[in-house]
Amino acid sequence: MSYCVNCGVELSAAAQSCPLCDTPVINPNIYKITTEEPSYPERIEIPKSSRKRYIATVISLLMLLPNIVCILTNLLLTPETLWSVYVVSSSLMVWFLCLFPFYIKDKYKLLIVIVDAIATALYLFVFFYFNSPDTDWFWRLAIPLDVGVFLTIGFLTVFFSKKRTIIRSMIAIFSAIFILNLFICAVVNLFAYSVYVTYFTTILAISCLILVVFFCIADRKPKLRAWLSRKFFY
Repeated sequence: MSYCVNCGVELSAAAQSCPLCDTPVINPNIYKITTEEPSYPERIEIPKSSRKRYIATVISLLMLLPNIVCILTNLLLTPETLWSVYVVSSSLMVWFLCLFPFYIKDKYKLLIVIVDAIATALYLFVFFYFNSPDTDWFWRLAIPLDVGVFLTIGFLTVFFSKKRTIIRSMIAIFSAIFILNLFICAVVNLFAYSVYVTYFTTILAISCLILVVFFCIADRKPKLRAWLSRKFFY
């Protein structure tokens, strides 16, 4: 057992200095001094998911302040117009698209897509309600496009929730682009011209269809699949 040469306090075998007077411990009989592990960690490790939620919460609070200022300014100085509605709705749109996913676990990615679709529809409804409620662009154009785009995103989210080969991933992506392209073209043309008219969208659709057929053949032909893997994916 060792004792401090200065104050006489009893020392542990691995102590390098006296815990009472901080006098260095020099024991010539011990050639290798081991480091005593602290009873508690010197640095607290916060889980990665908690750090992300913490950062999202801080940014959310920072976003809240200018929105409150805009609302108060609007109500006190210019109550005849509700311009702050656009600021608040835009901030909410950004929050749902960028910060809301930090609060949701990875296994609920489809929920994020559904919430983003609803948030986008409500954001467009604000502009429809305060600017052109007499027209029907929201119901005939905005809602169909919103549903079509987020259904495509939802399909790809579910598809990529499991591990897929690169060939099948390409098939899914180009198939989604092909269908979404025809859908958007149909909605826009029926709204603007009341008839389905195709222009450059036909070229894009045919290009995607050719790629889908090519990757489907590659998926069934091992030699072609191996050649593609060597040429492009290694």
